[in-house]
Amino acid sequence: MLKPAEMRELRIVCLEEHADAVIKRIDALGSVHLTDIKEFLEEWEGLIEPSKAGATLMQTAELLARIDSLVALLRARTAEGARAGAKKSLREMLFKAPGAEEEQVAARVAARVAEWVKERGEERRLAEVEAEFGGLEAAVTELEGERERLRAELSDAEELLGVQKILADFGVNLEFVCGEKNFISVLAGWLPSRNLDALGSSLEAEVGEEQFVASSRAEGEQSFALVVVLKKDRAEAERALARLDFERWQQPLPLPLPLEAEVEAEIKRLERELRENEGNFEALRREKFEDLLEMQELVQIEESKAKVKVLFGRSERVRVLEGWTPKEEVEKVVAGVTEETGGFSVVEVREPAREDVRVPSLLKNPRILKPFEGVVKMYGHPLYKDIDPTLLTALIFPILFGLMFPDIGHGALLLLLGLALVFAFKGLGEEARGAGVIVSLCGACSVVAGALFGEFFGFSEYATHLVEGSVGLQIPHSLHWFVNEPLWFEPIPNVEFMFVVTMLIGVIHMGLGLSLNVVNNFSKKTTLQKLTGLVQIWCLFGALYILLLLFGFFDELKTGNTPLLLQNATLFVLLPILLLFVFKVVSELRHDDSGGEGEGEGEGERESRAKRGGMDYLIILIDGVIDALLENFFRFLANTVSYGRILALALCHAALIEVFILLSFMCLRVNVGVAAVVFLLGTAVVIVLEAIMAGIHTIRLHFYEWFTKFYEGGGVEFTPFRL
Repeated sequence: MLKPAEMRELRIVCLEEHADAVIKRIDALGSVHLTDIKEFLEEWEGLIEPSKAGATLMQTAELLARIDSLVALLRARTAEGARAGAKKSLREMLFKAPGAEEEQVAARVAARVAEWVKERGEERRLAEVEAEFGGLEAAVTELEGERERLRAELSDAEELLGVQKILADFGVNLEFVCGEKNFISVLAGWLPSRNLDALGSSLEAEVGEEQFVASSRAEGEQSFALVVVLKKDRAEAERALARLDFERWQQPLPLPLPLEAEVEAEIKRLERELRENEGNFEALRREKFEDLLEMQELVQIEESKAKVKVLFGRSERVRVLEGWTPKEEVEKVVAGVTEETGGFSVVEVREPAREDVRVPSLLKNPRILKPFEGVVKMYGHPLYKDIDPTLLTALIFPILFGLMFPDIGHGALLLLLGLALVFAFKGLGEEARGAGVIVSLCGACSVVAGALFGEFFGFSEYATHLVEGSVGLQIPHSLHWFVNEPLWFEPIPNVEFMFVVTMLIGVIHMGLGLSLNVVNNFSKKTTLQKLTGLVQIWCLFGALYILLLLFGFFDELKTGNTPLLLQNATLFVLLPILLLFVFKVVSELRHDDSGGEGEGEGEGERESRAKRGGMDYLIILIDGVIDALLENFFRFLANTVSYGRILALALCHAALIEVFILLSFMCLRVNVGVAAVVFLLGTAVVIVLEAIMAGIHTIRLHFYEWFTKFYEGGGVEFTPFRL
């Protein structure tokens, strides 16, 4: 589990007429990651050339886009109808697994596709699918067009009816608004309600008192207004109205306009036709939706086959396929391809180097560890050569979180929340279940850390003394069982010791990362690089020695035994720094950065080394100093101190909940209920805020202090080809 699954490179050579059969068998096996032949083209020495996208790929892509568009339209209309019908209850959203109905539909469609293939011996031809889809597309387009027309007409009729009712309140009719007048202009329309009060004054400023305004303030953002001005003042009035965002109402029908009763009848007719349209659409959807999904899957299969053929290499009669498969699947793949081609194929199996960045990596971890793969992939998917840190992350991540969030009660609540996400709240989906696993483990470690530090919902021996000293109240006897003697120590009264503990944790954590780096590089790096990795671990403990010295852990050496102090400083600090400096300089002088040791050195390299000047050597020396001091020793110092965030978060958590405990006891003098509310609200705030902060800082310690010591990331995830 500490390495991605061992892979094998496959080179499959088959006749052109067997290409489709090989694709289908690889799909059925589900264990081959296909790659582009262009990555290996140089190794074929001009025997093959890359395949080109054919007309089938263009045809399937265009047809699939049309099918996807129609599927999205039908699903959107279905979702719209479902929302209009009834909303899901909270119980359904939390406890009912999502997608159950969709899974049943997908299973039926898959069965229909398999039955078709079994009966016909091959998938539907694109021409047949396109012809059937064309008829369905035309029917849906016609219904959708009719629906949009009815909605537009209904909207116009409803607006006309609304205007008629407003004008009736004003004591005028539509002919007055729409007809031409000899001496006046009538402007009716909508403007923002906030501008309604300024309408009269704005018109008066432009045209004087020879104007008339009638308005109806609506509850929404838009209100209706009727403006009457002299014809000669129309242009000035329109300028004033434009400044107020006035939008003139346009008559939707020719004169003479219908009566209010006629408009109401028209609205009822349109609503009836719209319901009929919706019924016809729903009937078509029920009858043809699964047929449409079947067409979609069949075209997707054809498109996938066309796409994968672009990855092939080709000659006049032969097709070449490159891919990767796990070591244990090799025999099945070779046997399947041989059977499918009747023996007229060649399958070459190669063992790739771990350093080959083209090799995809497959992580094989137990199901309970899968959520932590997500944490690792946030940094980057492992390279094939990388150590897979998922198992170690699953062990260390909850421990660091628990140390930052130490409380028996709070941790127990997190544990219960995580278990609920895993087992009860199925409606939240698979990602929530994975998060539940992480939360459960973090909560369990918080319970353990709370027992070590003696905290239970914020109550501790220190909190008890704080309440007695600050508020002057004794902890009630009923709450004494909240106060637990720590199994180890309390952080707040022992800040310095806690900081030393966090530094030790940091050194152990980073030392593990450096050790993994040594193990990872042991088989492929030079002797000098292997020694450098070991000396880096030595240098890390030298940084810890300096920090402990600064914290006074070796005061007796400072005062009474100066030679021993110098001896230890030389052994733990100066010597590893000097060795790292020497290794870096030697590496630069021998051009060892690429992993060679100088063997087989070319004439050009020897001439380059011979031409080095004094400045070149000075730069190499400066580079060695920078690498030994800044890139290693001082970086280890900074990384070790960075683990002090464990102390900071633990103290912050304890101090914050103790503030709410003090407030609760202060409120206890007023009312027990108020005190309980303050304590419960404080507990909720602390759990949410501190849990988020602890999670963020735990991720940071992994990404910046630990992963950087041994892990690269940026690999290709193993994705088996499936139609």
